Amino acid sequence: MQVTKVRILQGEIRSEPDFNPHKSLVQNLFEHDYFRQTAICSGLGLCGECRVRFLRKVPKPGDRDLEYFSEEELEQGWRLACFHFPEAGAVLEIPVEVSSENFAWASKAEVAALGMDIGTTTLKWGFLHADNKLSLGTCLNPQMGAGSEIISRLSYASKDIAGFRLLHKLIINKIKNILLSVHEKEIPVVAAGNPAMIHILLGEDISGLLRHPYRLAVIAGKHYKLPGLDRQIFIPPLLSPFIGADISSGLTYLLHAQKPRFPFLFCDLGTNGELVLGINRDEFYSTSVALGPALEGVGLRFGSPFGPKTASGFVLTPEGIEPKQKNWNGHVSGCGYLSLLSALSRLGIMDVTGRFTGSRTPLSRTVDLRGNKVFIRDRFYLSGRDVEEILKVKAAFTLGIKLLLQKTSMSADRLARIYLAGEIGKHVELEDLGQLGFLPKGSMHKTRVLGNTSLKGALLIAGESRVRKWVQALPEKVHTLALANEPKYLSTDFFRHMRFEYV
Repeated sequence: MQVTKVRILQGEIRSEPDFNPHKSLVQNLFEHDYFRQTAICSGLGLCGECRVRFLRKVPKPGDRDLEYFSEEELEQGWRLACFHFPEAGAVLEIPVEVSSENFAWASKAEVAALGMDIGTTTLKWGFLHADNKLSLGTCLNPQMGAGSEIISRLSYASKDIAGFRLLHKLIINKIKNILLSVHEKEIPVVAAGNPAMIHILLGEDISGLLRHPYRLAVIAGKHYKLPGLDRQIFIPPLLSPFIGADISSGLTYLLHAQKPRFPFLFCDLGTNGELVLGINRDEFYSTSVALGPALEGVGLRFGSPFGPKTASGFVLTPEGIEPKQKNWNGHVSGCGYLSLLSALSRLGIMDVTGRFTGSRTPLSRTVDLRGNKVFIRDRFYLSGRDVEEILKVKAAFTLGIKLLLQKTSMSADRLARIYLAGEIGKHVELEDLGQLGFLPKGSMHKTRVLGNTSLKGALLIAGESRVRKWVQALPEKVHTLALANEPKYLSTDFFRHMRFEYV
C-alpha cells in the first residue's frame, strides 16, 4: 500500500506515522490514536472539531475552512482535517485532547453487578454495590472517529477487515479497562447496545445490517466470552436488524421496575430512534428511525455532548435569550438546541417550517437576529443549517410514531402513557418537545421521562435471574415494522413531517 510520511506534533509528543494518502487526514489521525476523545462528526463538515494546524505544506483553505476559521487563523495554518488529505513532508500540530471520561465511586461497598450501555456516541456504565448504591461512568465511544452515526460507522467497518478489527479492539479495550477498576471476579456483567454496536463488539458479520434484505448475524440473549476479558458478558436479545439489546433492556426496566399503563409508546431518543408500542404485556410493535447524532450534540456548529459547562437549556431575559449555565463554554447540547428553537418558536421569530421570520414583538426585539443567524453573546450563533438538522430529526421521529399507530389502527389519543428514554429524555423539557411538534397534541400530561433505561435494564438483568429469563423470551412477543420497507413514508410523508408541529 502506498504511504505518506507526515510529522505530527501534539504537546510534547512527536511522531511521523505512515498515512494512507487516499484517506482524509481525520481518518488517518483516528487510526493512529488521535481524535479519540473529541466528539467529531467524522467527515460531515458540520462540527468544526477536527482542527489541525499546518506548520509546513499548508493547503489552500476550502469552503468549510472559510466558514470555521477567521482570517488570522487561516493565515496561521488552521484547517479542518476532514477536508484535507495527507501530503508528504507536511507538518501538523494537533491540539492536546482532554479525556472525555467522567466517573466517580459512590460507595466503598463490594460491587455486586456491572451494567453497560454501548451507544453509538457515548458509552455509559454503572457498578451496582452491595448497599444498592450506584457508581456511574460515561465517556465518548472510542469508535467515534470512524463515524458519528451508525451508517458511517458500519461503512467504515465494512471497507476492510483492518477497520473492523480496529473498532472491535477499541470497544473491547474500553470494557476491559472498566472491568480492571474492580477486583470482584464473579460479578455478573450485562452489556446493551444497538445491533451495530453489538455486532462489532462480538466480532460478528455486519453485512446484513448494511443492505436489503436486512438480517442479524446474531440474536444474542445469552452469555459470551470475549477476547481479553476474564469473564462472560450477557447480551440481551436483539429484536431486529434495527432494534437492539438497548431496547430489550429498556423494556425490561419499564415492565419490571415501573408500573406501565397500556397501551403505551416507549421512545428511546439517541443517534437512532427506537419506538415501541406496547399493547399488553405479551404484545409489542416496534420500529426504528435514523435520527443522526444531532440530539447527542454532534454535527451541529456549536454542538457538544452533555457537560457541566455545556448549555442544555436557554431562558429569555431582559438582555435577550441566555443559557441556563452560568459558566457557559459556548457549546450547546442537543437538548440546548431544542430549548433554543422552542424559545424562538414561542417568540414568533421562527415559524413552523424552521425559517427565521424577524418578528418585531416587544420580547422578540431583544433577540439578535442577523440575516439567517441568531446570535447569542456574539460568539455563538444558530444558523439555518443547524435548524434543518433538528427539523430532519423531528420529521423522522414523528414519522416513526405515525407508522406504529397506523399499522395497529390506533389513534394517538388512545395512548395511556408515553415514556421517554435515553440521555435526552433526562435533560429535555417536555414543553420544548410539545412546542416543536415531537409529540402528539394533548399528550404532555401523560408523558413520563425515564432516563437511561438501557443501562437501568442492564443492571436489573444482571441482578436477577428471573428477569434474565424474561428478556430472553421477549423476541417472541415483539412484532417489528421496518420503515425501510415503506417507500411512501420515506418520500412524500417525510417532507410533510418537516415542520415544527405534530403532523
